[in-house]
Amino acid sequence: MDERLQRIQFVTRYYDWLQGLRFLPFGVLLAGFALWLALLPPDGGTPAAVGAIALAVGMVATLVLYPLAGGYYQRRFGEVRPSAVMKQTRLRLTVLFAVVGLALASGLVALGFDGAGTGFPVSGALAVSAAALLAYWAAIGRFVPHYPPIAGAMLLVAALHALGLNPLCGWLHAGDAASTIRCDLVTFHAAWGVALTALAVLDHRLLVQALSPAPADAAELGAAG
Repeated sequence: MDERLQRIQFVTRYYDWLQGLRFLPFGVLLAGFALWLALLPPDGGTPAAVGAIALAVGMVATLVLYPLAGGYYQRRFGEVRPSAVMKQTRLRLTVLFAVVGLALASGLVALGFDGAGTGFPVSGALAVSAAALLAYWAAIGRFVPHYPPIAGAMLLVAALHALGLNPLCGWLHAGDAASTIRCDLVTFHAAWGVALTALAVLDHRLLVQALSPAPADAAELGAAG
C-alpha cells in the first residue's frame, strides 16, 4: 500500500487521539506546575498562593480548550466515527493509562507533602512512563515515528537522575529530604510536561500532513477552479 494511503488510514483510525491541539494545554500545564514547584519559596507566602491560583485557572482553561480544539478539527477535517471495536480498544487503553498515570502522580504529590519521606523513585517512575509510551506506540500499530525518541529522552532523564547527574537537583540545591523530594516532583512533572507538549505538536503535524490535500491534488483542484 502507498505510504500516504497508509498514513491516511492510520490517522482516520486514531483521529481523536492525534488531535494534538487538544492535549497541548495539558503538557503546558504540567510544565507550568514543574516551574511553579521549582520557583516556590521555601516559606510559601504570597508567591506560593498566587502560583496556586494561576495553576487552578490554567487547569480550568485547559478543560475549556479541550472541546474548543476538537471543534477546530471537526470544522477543518470533518467528523470521523470509529467502529465499535475501535471504541472498545480506545476505552481499554484510556482506562489503563489513566489509572497508571493517576497512581504515579498521586504518589508523587503525597510524598511531596510528607516531609519525612525519603523521596519518590523518580527514575523508576520515568522508566515506567517511557515503557508506557512504547507500549502505547506498539498498541496503535508502531506507525508514529516520534514516540520512541521521546520515550528514549525520558529514559535518559531517568538515568541521569539515578546517577545523581540531574541538573535540576543541582539548581534546587537538593541535599536534605525536603529539597530532594522537591527535585523529584519538578523532574517528573517537567519530563511529562515537555513530553506531552512535544507529542501534541508532532501528532498535530502528522494529522495535518495526512489529511491535507497532496500538492498534486491541490494543483488539480486549483486548475479546476
